[in-house]
Amino acid sequence: MTTQFEISLARLTLRPPASSDAMRITQLIGHKDVVWNLGRAPYPYQLKDAEEWVAKAKQSAQDGEEYSFLITHADEGVIGCVSVTRHGDVWELGYWVGKPYWGQGFVTEAAIGILKWAQDNLSATGFVAGHYVDNPASGKVLEKLGFNPVGTAHLFARARGCDVLSMRYVRGAPDAAAMVLDHH
Repeated sequence: MTTQFEISLARLTLRPPASSDAMRITQLIGHKDVVWNLGRAPYPYQLKDAEEWVAKAKQSAQDGEEYSFLITHADEGVIGCVSVTRHGDVWELGYWVGKPYWGQGFVTEAAIGILKWAQDNLSATGFVAGHYVDNPASGKVLEKLGFNPVGTAHLFARARGCDVLSMRYVRGAPDAAAMVLDHH
């Protein structure tokens, strides 16, 4: 469906993951403070988890279900990931960045890039997103991106092994869509 798979931004480049990235992904996402904020990643996060994720990311993009891009910095290499996942007519935004790169605006820049890419390449107009309530920094990112909070839901956090209260957001999508999607 799409032709452009590398996105150049002011400070970053977004590109699909490759097998050679698995060790770096493991190092970054394996930190408890990072993985604790994600829905699908296990803890402890191991190299085999990254290898499986890279293979799945490639297949999901080919199937048009999910597009995952590694966030890369010219000096630091891979620093995180940003993705959009199809749920019918709505796309869910997801992201993470390694702890050494928190608070530097990298997630906001990467998310702006992938949202524009999704609009241009996937004709995406409606987006949902969310964050666990104990991660308010992620909510600030979403609000900078033009997302509006619409409520809370309990979503499963694989790393934590339980449901966690999550704030849900929309941008150009029905409020109800954010409340039923829990893919992050």
